[in-house]
Amino acid sequence: MNDQDSEMSVTSLGPGRVSLRPLKAEGYLGRIQRSLTAYIEAAGLGVGDRLPNERTLAAQLGVSRPTIREALQTWQAMGLVETRMGSGTYLQQEIRAGALHVPVTIDPGREAVLHSLELRRAIETDAARLAVGRGTPAEVGRLREALEAMEAAYAAHGFAIRQDRAFHEALYVASGNPLYLQIFRQLITRISEGFNASDENPFVTEPFADASQPDHRDLYEAVAARDADRAVAAVTRILDFVERELRGDA
Repeated sequence: MNDQDSEMSVTSLGPGRVSLRPLKAEGYLGRIQRSLTAYIEAAGLGVGDRLPNERTLAAQLGVSRPTIREALQTWQAMGLVETRMGSGTYLQQEIRAGALHVPVTIDPGREAVLHSLELRRAIETDAARLAVGRGTPAEVGRLREALEAMEAAYAAHGFAIRQDRAFHEALYVASGNPLYLQIFRQLITRISEGFNASDENPFVTEPFADASQPDHRDLYEAVAARDADRAVAAVTRILDFVERELRGDA
């Protein structure tokens, strides 16, 4: 048995009792991620900035490109970075030493989407209320721009999944609570992405576009008018509609 095998092995303590052996040494992954974190902090990189390519990172750290790729894929699964084909890897969240990055494991499917919708009701109705009170003129302006981009995509294609997501992200930004945006990006959006790729997805049809646009516009107008009750009502109608479509209600 080699060192790696011995580190992965377990100890039997009797019938039905098993214990893991203490690790002799930490593997590459944790050390690479700590080194990347130190680089990000020292370079002053923030959300939206691009990391050096895999070849450069591998050469500087003296490891293989697949090892670097594994570290970045772990971060991507947690919503911390986004790898864009032919472009590179970009920061999606602030990464710094000492920060807690908590993974969540969920079986994808319609029930998972419904469960995430319950979570979304709690945070998005509150985000709408907070956006009314906290949203800066610039943030409200970005919400309007996201709405107009979504409406244009609907008019052209009959659906706008990416633009719809950007609209709701703009609402979370305007709420002033960064945890709401992270929950949306790291959990709710990832569940939805898996569902959107399935044949069960009902949200790529023209009727969905027709039904959802007025409530999204009403939500923006309520935030711009600083009307919390109207904003919460608009979010509730949007999510009610999504739930009806998911459940197949008439």
